Amino acid sequence: MPGSSAPEPPRLHLVDLTPADAEAITGFLAPRLRAQMDEHRFGTPPYRTAFALDAIVHRAGHGARRHAQDLAADSFYDRHERLRCLHALQDAWNLLWQAAFPWREEDGYDRDRWVCVEYIDAEHAARGEAMKAEIDAELRAERSAAARAEGGSR
Repeated sequence: MPGSSAPEPPRLHLVDLTPADAEAITGFLAPRLRAQMDEHRFGTPPYRTAFALDAIVHRAGHGARRHAQDLAADSFYDRHERLRCLHALQDAWNLLWQAAFPWREEDGYDRDRWVCVEYIDAEHAARGEAMKAEIDAELRAERSAAARAEGGSR
């Protein structure tokens, strides 16, 4: 938003993610989910909810670690295999981020690293942001033209 004094949120790219990032976020979530399971009787809805989220977090954490390792090794057969790895890493990471986000006000939450990752790298981010700006400008122009046409038909 132009003129806004709010700081821009941290920007992280897929190529910046490491297996340590996945370890850190799963390590942050695991004791919180375990505490929920310990606090509630086995089989109750809160227990089952925490158990389900714990399983999802562990699976996403494993995937994020593996894909970050594969990306660091950069031993892909072709660019399509690398792109599949990047997309899988993005899916796993953003799932972990969504799971951790409700705890964003707690000590230990890493606001600089635990963010939604939208772009592969800085170049991809620049192209994506330019495309968004172009689309926004086109939409504003269309709305303006529609408003002028509506005003002229009265």
